[in-house]
Amino acid sequence: MSAAATKPEPIYVQAGELRQARRNFLVALEPVRPAVYGYCRRLTGTVWDAEDLLQETLVKALSDASQRHEPISNVQAWLIRIATNTWLDTLRRSGRVTVQDFSEPGADRPDDGADPLTSLEVESALGHLLLVLPPRERACVVLKDVFHYSLAEIAQMLDTTAGAVKSALHRGRGTLATARDGGPVPADDGAAAGDGTGSTQARPTQAGPPRPEGHPELLRRLADAFNSYDIDAMVSLFLAGGRTEVIGNVSETGHEEIRTGSMTHTFGPDAAELYRASVHRYDGEDLILLWERPKDAPETPEVVADVLRLSCAHGEPLIAELRWYFFCPEVLSEVAGGLGLPFKTNGVSYF
Repeated sequence: MSAAATKPEPIYVQAGELRQARRNFLVALEPVRPAVYGYCRRLTGTVWDAEDLLQETLVKALSDASQRHEPISNVQAWLIRIATNTWLDTLRRSGRVTVQDFSEPGADRPDDGADPLTSLEVESALGHLLLVLPPRERACVVLKDVFHYSLAEIAQMLDTTAGAVKSALHRGRGTLATARDGGPVPADDGAAAGDGTGSTQARPTQAGPPRPEGHPELLRRLADAFNSYDIDAMVSLFLAGGRTEVIGNVSETGHEEIRTGSMTHTFGPDAAELYRASVHRYDGEDLILLWERPKDAPETPEVVADVLRLSCAHGEPLIAELRWYFFCPEVLSEVAGGLGLPFKTNGVSYF
C-alpha cells in the first residue's frame, strides 16, 4: 500500500463532522437549557458568570455523554450535577471562597418542607439574598426550594448524603430568614464578609478582573464603526493578537481571522440582515446591542439580536477580546428584556 493511500483525511473534514455532532447535541438539550441556565444564574449571581458556567457545563456534558454506555434518564438533573461540580471546582481554584465539605450535625433533623423562596419572596425582591449563603448551602436551597428535587436526588448530585443535605438546608434557610429580617449573617465559607458593624454583604464569587480605563470610549468607537459598516475601522480597534468569540460556536484570533470571519459575516455585502449598534448600560457595565432587520424588508421594525461585551488591552486603547452572545437566548432575553427592548433569539448554534 502506498504512502498516499494511508494518508489521513484533512482535519477540516473531521472538524465538520464534529461541528454537526455538537450542533445535534445542543439542539437536543434545548428543552432543558433554560432551567439549567436558571440554576447557573442563581448560583453565580450575574448573567455573564451564569452563561460562562452554562457553556462550560455543556462542553463537559458533551464529553461525558460520548463516553456513556447507558442512556441518560434525567437530562436536567445530569446537567445540573455537572454545573454544580464545575462551579464548586471554579471556586476552589480561585481561592477567593473556601468550599468546605458537607458536615452532618443535626442530620437527623426532619425536613419540614419549608420553602423560603415563597415565604421570603426570594424569587422577586430578595433574590440577591441567595448570595449570602456559602456555596454548598446555596446549591442545596436552590435545588430543593426552586427545582423541588428530592433529598436523595440532591445528595446524588452533590456526592453527599441525604442527612447532610437536610443539615445544609436547615442552615441555609435559617441564614435566609435572618437576612430577610435584617439581622447579621455569619461570614461562613468565605461567601460573605462583615464590614465591622455587625452587618454583612454578599461578596461576588466569580468577579472578573478590574476593567481597564477607557473601555466606554473604545466601545463607542466600535459601535460607530459598526454603524458605518467600516470593517477596516472595526479590525483596527483590535490588538494584533486580539480575539473574538461567538459564545459557544466560533472563536477567531488575529486581524485576518476577525476580518474574514465575524465582521464580514455580519457587515459584509452578502449578509441578509441590516444591523445598527447602540450602547447601553446594564448592571453597571456598558454594552453594545446589535439591532437587526431584514435587508430585503427595511420597513420591518428592528429588534435586538445580539449583545456584545469587550475586554480592553492593558496599557493600550485596543480590544483584547470581543464576545458576541448571539447564540445565548437566555442572555438576550435577560439583558434586552431587562432594558425593556424588543428582541429576538437565534437558537444555539450556527451549524
